[in-house]
Amino acid sequence: MIDSKRVTVTLTSRVDGDENANTYPGEYAFRDDTHLITYTDYTGNGITRNGIQANDSAMLLHRVGEFEGDMLFDPKMDTVVKYTVGGPVQTGFILHTEEYEIALDENQVEIHIRYVLFDGSGEDAIRGEQQIKVNREKEEA
Repeated sequence: MIDSKRVTVTLTSRVDGDENANTYPGEYAFRDDTHLITYTDYTGNGITRNGIQANDSAMLLHRVGEFEGDMLFDPKMDTVVKYTVGGPVQTGFILHTEEYEIALDENQVEIHIRYVLFDGSGEDAIRGEQQIKVNREKEEA
């Protein structure tokens, strides 16, 4: 189990076959059987603050900033997602979690998610996968 508040968050995302990987400094805590992870994404010209609450059965991703919205990844049920990008542009989706796994050891928490987003437009669904690795930062000697 990670006992340090300072962590490195490595996020590898694959959406419709396009892969993107980034590493961020972050913070971690464990309370009430829930992993609490925060990090800030400075990608592009926008800033997005991300908060993750993950336990053995589901994960909530909360975003504020350039990208805003809550995504509940729960393999037991589909959820509705309202997502805002860059201000007034808002999109709605139905989120279906195909796979959710969480694994941990003394130095790392690893979360794997595979999901599908449906927007009701009749267009092909968006297929995504995320691997989130949270590692304790090495202490300086």
